[in-house]
Amino acid sequence: MTNTPRKTEPFQTIVPTKAMNMFLFPFSFDRKNKEQLVHALEANLFEFFSIQNKHVEKEYYGEQYYVSHDSLDQYFLPYIECILFPDSCEKEGLLRFSKKIDHTVTLQTSSTTVSSNVLSVDVFLCPFEIGVMTIRTEMSHNHYTYDDILEFMNHFRVLEPKLAEEHGSTITYEHHRYSKVQDYIFSQLAPFLNEHIKKEATREQHVGSLPYFIDERMFVLSYVTVNQEQEINSTTLFRTGQLNSYTPDGKPFISAHNHEYIKTYNTKHVYSRWAPETYYVITDHVFSCISKSTDSKTDQLLMNHLFGQHYYNLFLHFFYKIVLLKLSYEYSQLTFHKNSEGIERLIRSITVFSGKYLFLEISSRTEGQEFSELFKKIFHINSLYQEVKETLGTLYQNQEKIAAKRHNYLLLILTIYTVLSGIYGMNLVISKLKGNINWDSMKQFSIFEYIALIVALSGILISISLGVSSLWNLLKDRFKT
Repeated sequence: MTNTPRKTEPFQTIVPTKAMNMFLFPFSFDRKNKEQLVHALEANLFEFFSIQNKHVEKEYYGEQYYVSHDSLDQYFLPYIECILFPDSCEKEGLLRFSKKIDHTVTLQTSSTTVSSNVLSVDVFLCPFEIGVMTIRTEMSHNHYTYDDILEFMNHFRVLEPKLAEEHGSTITYEHHRYSKVQDYIFSQLAPFLNEHIKKEATREQHVGSLPYFIDERMFVLSYVTVNQEQEINSTTLFRTGQLNSYTPDGKPFISAHNHEYIKTYNTKHVYSRWAPETYYVITDHVFSCISKSTDSKTDQLLMNHLFGQHYYNLFLHFFYKIVLLKLSYEYSQLTFHKNSEGIERLIRSITVFSGKYLFLEISSRTEGQEFSELFKKIFHINSLYQEVKETLGTLYQNQEKIAAKRHNYLLLILTIYTVLSGIYGMNLVISKLKGNINWDSMKQFSIFEYIALIVALSGILISISLGVSSLWNLLKDRFKT
């Protein structure tokens, strides 16, 4: 007898009491223009974020919440703090610039209309020419269903609609109406940023897209509180991880029907240490905290953790994934037989990333270590890093082959000149190049004297060019960062 898979648990009509979201938008910028970008951020009232600056603890998270800088300071290990919280924008690390926004936007789809307050925006300038914008929002009212919240998360994260189910949604701010979220971002939140974003010349993509990363969508971090009497079942957790909201005809949607599949999925993606009151869902698309707690202190604590230390924990691994994908992509773009400089640059990048930024342990807290392991698993950090390590070995082999080939060519040239010089001797014509040179006398040269002259002059030119080239490469390596 064939076992029939059990169907999913019934859809829950969950009434949330609070919903806050953060949307992470990665982009690339030119390292040479980093200083100009910093000036542009400061000119547009983005303040450099320093963990010592405690007056901004309540600045960016709405009226009810704050993020404790002391908690951030105690959560991460010391060698991670200097990367996550550099004390000036001249230092290397994840440079954060933040600005309070206070916009009210309305997202309209075929299924619902949702209003949300845009509280603030972060712009991170990271090593390896990676930038990340974070848009922090809070639902304006509490009469929305959980499906409405998922609908907002699912559509607001789409920078440029490409699929049929993504078309038709609009963003309205005051009297401005946008069919693309990216148009709202670059018109209202950071209009100066567009000119600083590095474009991919060979691909027609939305502005800011990375050819080696997820296109047209932002990563979502959310915090939702629900009624205390309601149970949070496996169907709700699965729909959160998949951002399943509505079907085109406005009915609640789930992208799986096999209960065993959903159970297995939740086992991998749901962190249930504080169940059944609080669950964390971690996937490729979203990191969400769903809680039934109504106590104000617990509410503040959960939000403080999620938008504080968990945010930075997630962000660090998000950065790891982008850089590892970038290194793999750059390796695939190399032309080995003529791009030795690119090989050296990539070797340097991999070495710097492995030694300076990638760490196995980032927190001494139990939950910090467990979240870190989950992020590594979900983002495939270990497998991506293993691939990059193998890439490094291949790069060294190719570099050795190119260097050996160059040495062989150089040795061949020097051998030819040594043999010719030995046969003819430079003294055949060198005496005629002293003092005032009689150029007319060269018309009387024999064929062998012409060969000797050509060998002498070309040997001098080649020696000078090799010396200048070596000096240039030495200076370039010394000043290269």
